[in-house]
Formats: sequence, C-alpha cells, structure tokens
Amino acid sequence: MTETGKMWYTIDKQLLPVKGIYFFFLAAVGDLLPFITIYMRQLGLSSTEAGIIYGVMPFISFFVRPLVGALADKTRRHKLTLMICLLFTGICYCLLLVTPAKSTNTELRNNASVRTHLECNVVDSYLKDCTKMNNGNNSDELSLPMCQHSLTQFWNNLGSNSSIKNCTATCGLFYGDHRMHACFTNSISGMDGSCDMRWNDSGVGDHLVFGIDNISAVLNNVVLHGESNNDQSCNVYDLKNVSFQNQNYWQFTCDSDGVFECEISCGKEYEKTCITVKDNKLSQTFWIFFLIFLLGNIFFSPVFSVIDAIVYDILGERRGDWGKQRLWGTVGFALFAVASTFIMDMLSKSNKKVDYSVSFYIFLGLCVISTVITYFLKFSETLHCRQMFTNVITLLKYPKVVAFLIVMAFFGIFNAVIEAFLFWYLLDLGSSQILLGLCLLTNTIPEIIMLHFAGKIIKKIGHIPCLYLGFVGFAIRFFGYSFLTQAWYVLLIEPFHCLTFALQYAAASAYASIITPEGMSATVQGLIGGIYFGFGKGIGSLVTGKLFDPITGFGEVWTFRFYGFVAVGVGLIYGVINVLFFSQSSDPHTKHPDSSSVPGPDGDTPAVGDKLLEKDGIVDENSSV
Repeated sequence: MTETGKMWYTIDKQLLPVKGIYFFFLAAVGDLLPFITIYMRQLGLSSTEAGIIYGVMPFISFFVRPLVGALADKTRRHKLTLMICLLFTGICYCLLLVTPAKSTNTELRNNASVRTHLECNVVDSYLKDCTKMNNGNNSDELSLPMCQHSLTQFWNNLGSNSSIKNCTATCGLFYGDHRMHACFTNSISGMDGSCDMRWNDSGVGDHLVFGIDNISAVLNNVVLHGESNNDQSCNVYDLKNVSFQNQNYWQFTCDSDGVFECEISCGKEYEKTCITVKDNKLSQTFWIFFLIFLLGNIFFSPVFSVIDAIVYDILGERRGDWGKQRLWGTVGFALFAVASTFIMDMLSKSNKKVDYSVSFYIFLGLCVISTVITYFLKFSETLHCRQMFTNVITLLKYPKVVAFLIVMAFFGIFNAVIEAFLFWYLLDLGSSQILLGLCLLTNTIPEIIMLHFAGKIIKKIGHIPCLYLGFVGFAIRFFGYSFLTQAWYVLLIEPFHCLTFALQYAAASAYASIITPEGMSATVQGLIGGIYFGFGKGIGSLVTGKLFDPITGFGEVWTFRFYGFVAVGVGLIYGVINVLFFSQSSDPHTKHPDSSSVPGPDGDTPAVGDKLLEKDGIVDENSSV
C-alpha cells in the first residue's frame, strides 16, 4: 500500500490472456519437446534417423511460417488461425504415440558365442540345441541359447563360406552326478572300450573344455530333428571329431547320464556374446513418425510468430513491456520441464523403460488450454504477421552482413547439436529422467538472468566481443560434454547456456540492426531467425545424427570434440576477419544511441533490459537445452 492508500501494483485484465497464452503454451513446449529425440531413440530409431527427422523440420518451418502468416493477414482471421494451429499441434504430437517401435534383430558375429546343451551317456554324446525359452516351470528343462539363436543360426551368421571350422566348447554340468567321468577315446565302443583321456568333474566351478574340430560336419549330422517339448523346438546333433588337451579323439562318452550347459565360441576374439543389429534402411517406424511429426510441425511452426504479432498489437505503445509478458512463458517452460521429468521417473520405476506417454497427454491438455485462452485475446483488425524477406539478394553486396549471417548459421548448427543430441548422450552415460529436467532448469535460470543484464553487458563490452563469448561458451560446452565420466557433471556445464544463447542472440539481434542498410531491418531480422532456427538447426541435426553413429561417424565423444574444435576455429576466423577488414566499424556504438537494444518485430528496438528478446519462438526453437 502507498501513503494514499492505493495498491502499489495493479492487474491489467487485458494482459491476463497474454500472460496465459505464453505460460501454458511454453509449458507445453517444456513438457515434451526437449524429449522428442530420446523418445525416437526409445522407439528404436538410430541417431541417423533421428537426425533426419529433426533436421528436416526446420526447413519445413522456414517456408510454412511466412505462408501461414500471409494467409492469416489475407483472411483477417488471426485468432482462428492461431486456435487451429494450437489445437492441431497438440493432436498431431499426441498421435506420435501410435508409432510402432522399430523391430531389431539380435545377431551373432565372428567374435561371438552361443549357448547350447550337451547330453552325454555311456554310449554317445550329442548336442541338443533348442530355439525357444522354457516357461520356467521346470528347472530341468533346457534354457534358451544366447540371443535366441540356434547353433545353425549361429554358424550361418559366421558365414557359410567361413574359414572357421574349429570351435571351442566350455561346459559346466547342468544335470547329473557331479562325480561323473567323461571318456575321450578313438574307440567306437565308448565306455566299453579303453579311455585315452579322462575328465572328472570334481565339484562346482570345474568346467569341461574341449574342441570341436569341424562344427560344420557336426551340424550336418542331425540325429533327431524337430523334437518339441514344452514350447521348444530342438535339433539333436551327433558329436564326433573332438579334441581334448591338444589331442584329437573320435568321440567322448560319460560313465552316467548327464547334461552339460556349454558355450561354444568360434574364432580367436570373443569380446561380446551377442549384439543387437538394427536395419540401416529407413524403417516403417521412421516413416510413420516422420509423417506425423511433419504434420505436427506444419501446425506448430507459425504459432509463435502469430502469438508475438498479436501480443505486440495488444501492447500497442507499451511494446517495451513485451518481456514482462514473455517471462511467464519461460516460467511455464521451466516448471513443466522439471515436473514432467519427475512424473516420468516416478511412473517408470516399476518398468525398465521410461513412460513418455504422460508428457504427450499433458502436452495435448496444455495446447487445448492455450486454444481456449486464445479465444479471449482482443486485438485490432489491422494486425499483420508479415515476415519480410524482400531484397535479400541486395544484402549479399555487404561483406559484413554476409560474414555475420554465416556466423549465425554456425551458432544455429551448434545449438542444434545440443538441443537434439545432448539428452541422447546423457542417457548413454546413465542419466535419469530427473537429471534431464535439472539440465533444463540449470540453463533456463541463467538464461533469464543473462537476458535481464544483456543490454548493460553489450553496452559495456560491445556486440562483437559478446559474439566471441558465444563461441567460447560453445567450445566449453562441447569439450566439457566429451570429457564427462558421470552424467550428473553436466550440471556444471549447462549454466554456460547463458553465453551460447541468451547473450549471444541478444548481441546478434542488436548488432544486426546496426550493420543493416537503411530500410532493410525487417529483412535482416527475418533472415537471422531463418538462418539460425531454420538452416543452422536443420544442418546441425542432419550432420550430427550421422556423426553420432559409432560405425558411420565419429561416435558421441569425438562428435562433441569435433564441434568444440569447429567452435574455436570459426571464432578465430571471424575474429581475424573483423580485425583485418571490419576493424574500423565492426562495433559502431555511435550509429545508434540505443545500441544495447534488441530489435523487435519489423525492426523496432525495445531494450533488452526491459524484455526477454523477441526471437520468433525463443524456447520452441531452442528448447532451452
């Protein structure tokens, strides 16, 4: 209360829907979009497939956004356009839940082994190989071979023309008298004849190890085919031509009936038991997800452009208050990003995989709420959502502008690397869902603080040095990720997001208004958003998806290190160019007295300190990752 008895604050009811639309829709964005790529991973999509899906969408958005804006301008139905986009964004994204998981094949390679069973008696010994697991009701039933492969499948995976014939069997007694003896002999009479060499299992932990001189011949000698027992299909192979302690024998028999569980390995290297192989071809899962995600992005891409245009129209002469409204969106994003990870973690404790469905349902609900709020927005009939890209070719005559736009493309690429694949990498380091939410929190809070002081920092050190700090921040983040040994250490790196996005983008937007030729401010601002969130994000996602693949690319660690070196290299090159060619006017503070400001729509420049810069979807495009 003031001395006059009046409240020191007032609530502007006209702006409540504005705060609401930002809060609830950015809450929807924070709830789901940062986790889209790791949901693709859970469906079985490879990093290459995820990179293609995530990388194509920015290019689609680049063209859809101005088309929808032009359509809204022409029909004068901005509110209806926004409501349709919001509602169908929620529906389309929720439909991603119907995408079937990608099927995978578990295969055995040359450096692998397979488990089977060996049955032995006084007359003979033979391999009994079954292809289905028992129901677990009888402990004496034979277990499933590793990777659910039979011996025949195992041999076929090694290659029918393989030069590998000699294999080694390491067997432990599965069923029988632990005092039993095995008799290795060249006699066809078994235990009735002489034993050239004996093996005695004297207790638990001792294993029978012998060689199979020609496994191909063994597998071609089926004693009994198609035996079925308790949902098992088994082949029985006569075991002949074996070696024991470097001596060759015709066969071996046992002095009593027994069953051994054996691991058979072929070749010299046995580093892995089995590996899961995914088809490198674009799968059915990929195409279903791609088409639904594409439709969702067609509706999603123009949302922030239309919202911002409507809000600026409502604010009128109070355009400097835009940041106070947009701040509610950042709050909504942070709250729901963290809350959704806690919910997913709680629901997944009883399951082996994370249940992302709840985030999709919450996303739909928040989109519906945003649609309802939109109905109560009141604005003038003269609203325009124009996104001017006229006379773009003319800009190419200005070297400083061209160099600056190239730098913005690299910033967009770097941002896409982190946004699309950081969480993917953290999961491989054993990250929990809660940690992913904390990542979003630890880069959102410094971002808000930096945006509040960005204007003063830019005014103090200049625009170009702030861009250099952006390169430094990205280098620190990339190199830092590559040396992580525990996923939790990422929380020490994420605060540098305030340099790589908040300060960097604020300085870039303000610097663009300074170096732009007169009358082309809107064109350059539109190009910055298009290059950063469109071209850069698309290229970064596509390339990184391929680089992340350990077979076709660098692998995760060296991908981050590669981008760290690129950040250092591009930053140094840009610095040299500025010193050699643009030093006299690289940061002309005197051109605009309000050089610390950030251009708003159509080239206006409300101060950074008064707002969280207008960047055509600050979090939807960046996801604050």
